[in-house]
Amino acid sequence: MNVVLPLASLCSQEYEHGTHECVRHVLRFRYMRLGSALVISGVALAAQSLDSSGDGNLFGDYFVREVMLSKVDQKTSAVGRAFSATGIITFDGQGNYSFTGTLMDSYSDKSAAISGQLGEYSVNASGLAALDDLIDNTQTDFGATGLFGQAGAVSIVVSATGGSQKNILVAIPAGSATTNASLQGTYNVAFIDFLQGNASLVRDGYFTLQSDGNGMFGNVTVAGAMANLGSQNTTQNLTDISYDITSQEGSGTISFPPLPSLSTLVAGQKDFFLSADRRIFIAGDPTGFDLMVGIPTLTETAANTLYQGTYFIAGLENDASNLASGQNAVDAFSGSLFSLGQGTSIAHRRLATFQNPAIDYTYAPAPYNLTSGGTFSDGMIRGTLGAGGQAFLEVGTGTFYSLIPGLAVEYTGPNPFLDPLKVWNAGNLAPITNSVAPGEFVSLFGSGLCTATEGALSLPLQTTLGNVQVSVNGILAPLSYVSPNQINVLVPYETSGSYATFQVSSDIGLSDPVTLYVAKTAPGIFTSLAGGFAPGVGPAAAQHADFSAVTQSNPAKSGETLLLYVTGLGAVSPAVKDGAAAGANPLSNVVADVEVSVDGQSAGVSFKGLAPGFAGLYQVNFVVPGGVSPGELVNLSLATSDARTNEAKLYIK
Repeated sequence: MNVVLPLASLCSQEYEHGTHECVRHVLRFRYMRLGSALVISGVALAAQSLDSSGDGNLFGDYFVREVMLSKVDQKTSAVGRAFSATGIITFDGQGNYSFTGTLMDSYSDKSAAISGQLGEYSVNASGLAALDDLIDNTQTDFGATGLFGQAGAVSIVVSATGGSQKNILVAIPAGSATTNASLQGTYNVAFIDFLQGNASLVRDGYFTLQSDGNGMFGNVTVAGAMANLGSQNTTQNLTDISYDITSQEGSGTISFPPLPSLSTLVAGQKDFFLSADRRIFIAGDPTGFDLMVGIPTLTETAANTLYQGTYFIAGLENDASNLASGQNAVDAFSGSLFSLGQGTSIAHRRLATFQNPAIDYTYAPAPYNLTSGGTFSDGMIRGTLGAGGQAFLEVGTGTFYSLIPGLAVEYTGPNPFLDPLKVWNAGNLAPITNSVAPGEFVSLFGSGLCTATEGALSLPLQTTLGNVQVSVNGILAPLSYVSPNQINVLVPYETSGSYATFQVSSDIGLSDPVTLYVAKTAPGIFTSLAGGFAPGVGPAAAQHADFSAVTQSNPAKSGETLLLYVTGLGAVSPAVKDGAAAGANPLSNVVADVEVSVDGQSAGVSFKGLAPGFAGLYQVNFVVPGGVSPGELVNLSLATSDARTNEAKLYIK
């Protein structure tokens, strides 16, 4: 049933401006309701070389710890080989690095010294980063760097190439004149440990360390779980934990009691590294395959507004729920999370598993409500916010093992300023690390971008509006709305290659360029703001076959065909000109495969293409499957071969 009609009936009274006007105002008003926090983030993609415009921002000595898993049994998903690398990586500010440290390999069960190993890296002006992997230099790790605290750049990078190895790497700036007395105060700590390089012996957990500035942490209680002991959440009391910083740069050891490792969450001596500003540390067993990250605890009473802005994230995870059958589901990712400070957040991961190629995955984490101490939980993940909301740590619970550090970062600049963090998918507000696709509507945010406030009143969309132009890889893009703080732009279908660089030109001048990754598709489902839902997270912009909106009072039901409105589905056939209205005869069909699921159940797609009469608006018709949960706002997911979006909801009768 290929029902294709305009969107006017989707709009609330606030947006009742007719066909194309309705879409324009949905894009406009949704984003002007967001706060003004300025932050930065990045993404991971396969087999690409970043531009190097920001290489000079990454310079000097950094402490680094990497854990890599390899050689997975395709039948059981059991990890057959693991590596760890620890030491100092020195960046020259020109795209080259050297690494000196140690490499541990589970095959040999021995550590080997590495001295002056050379590699290359690249960082763009937005903070997106790539570097040759420390352990396997044939592999490129992707992630982000950014300003954190007062110490300069902190880098979190994760392999997401979809190859045979999955890893997490954290690097922090080394300091000077560091002693035991330099480590003062209380730190939240989280860890993951693939004991003996074996996923079936994985454990994770969290604890708090309070330093006396004289080499002692004292007694602590560690909470976590161990796969080999049934993955039961447990706590263990450890006594007389000490540390010793032996180099002026800030490296040394932290010593836990030498307890039996198979039944202990944390044991033995770890290499320890403190950042130059004392705001983050990393640690790990020099002969093991663990990573420990510490951040200062809150000094104020937490409120949801403290958890706000964009955070770079990286993670290494293992779902051991099927361990009884010998299976471990390992994944690694890098990405970003944008938190609205209202209990709602939107996240992106460039997610890779051993079984499937890497994809862009955007989703809405479970709503959070911070305790006074800054903790939050969704039943599967337990998180802790650090001092000033500048960082957080997450670990898994029960059979789900995970370590996710997140760092908040912030950029400002002179007008006209295009915020490197806020080039967003217009449908789902996917954070900055998400790719952009040809034909996608995006919203650009900044300050002093132009002096005009003007919206396009007719089609085709023009490349000049209110004396404003936006180029994407040098090609002028169609514009639907311009203002000093926001510009809505349609990515030209000609956009190709690995990257898309956006730049605004107006009567004020030329903005800074902002570069993002490019993918064939970057789907985002339009959602409604009705009922107090946050932008990007809420009821999908969907219609019944009679073109009435799907709402709580007019829900969908199993077996009926719905019309869903999306952006970012990429190339269509027959093609349309940039900014032009799509035709109805023939319809322009999406080239990529598109799948829809409702409440986890696959839904049959009967049409996927551009909505006639609109520019840049895609429509997907699907049949609501049986077996969905009635009377609820259930998850609605849309996927292509290289991306999945999972923020939207659907009312079901």
